[in-house]
Amino acid sequence: MLEKLPSKIDLVESVKTAILEAILSGKINPNEKLSQTKIANELGVSRQPVIQAFRILSEQGILVPHGKKGLTVTALDQKGFCKLLAVRKELDCLGVRLAAQRVTAGGLIDEDHEIIEAINKLISDSNLLIVNGEHLKLVRNDISFHELLRALSGNEFIQLVLEAHLLHYNRLVSAMSVNLHEKIWDQHQRILDAILKGNEELAEQLTLEHLEHNEELAGPLTSEHNDTAVAAIGWNHDANG
Repeated sequence: MLEKLPSKIDLVESVKTAILEAILSGKINPNEKLSQTKIANELGVSRQPVIQAFRILSEQGILVPHGKKGLTVTALDQKGFCKLLAVRKELDCLGVRLAAQRVTAGGLIDEDHEIIEAINKLISDSNLLIVNGEHLKLVRNDISFHELLRALSGNEFIQLVLEAHLLHYNRLVSAMSVNLHEKIWDQHQRILDAILKGNEELAEQLTLEHLEHNEELAGPLTSEHNDTAVAAIGWNHDANG
């Protein structure tokens, strides 16, 4: 299921990342009891870094108790997702406004120009990935794109506030964005263009449209949708969560 990790790396962080990517890709699903031993063997590590990664992911709300002593992936619910999306809309729209204002005011520093270069490369690389159908890599790039935009805002607290909660959000986007990457990355390009022109109103409008498109993807999910995607996130349409 999972690939072995190279030696001489931060094992705990690498194990955590490997588990998260397995969750994003649907290799590990909600209601599936996680085995420390099995994951350790698949990654080629001892149980200790797996135990520590489980603890971190539990603290972040990605894993929850399952049975007497086990853990499983947290299922997602529509009510919780909509609450998170409301917060994300406000903060990400603030972020692009601030970024555009900094462009207009000539307040960009060398680090910001490096961020812009990284975003342009991300968009270019992602357009190639679309052609090759590299879904999971595109999801990772989508996450990186928005992190870089928040960095360009000059306000580090936007990312800090959202970071842990977006792990859940990204699971849903991963499950439901298959075959939609061309539209998503076209929106990304337009948002960046508006920022670089210093047009904060347009940047905010495009960001809002982009996030509302993600909201449309969320559902309600029913049997007529992708059953694999529904299983991968443990989607709960109950309004009570």
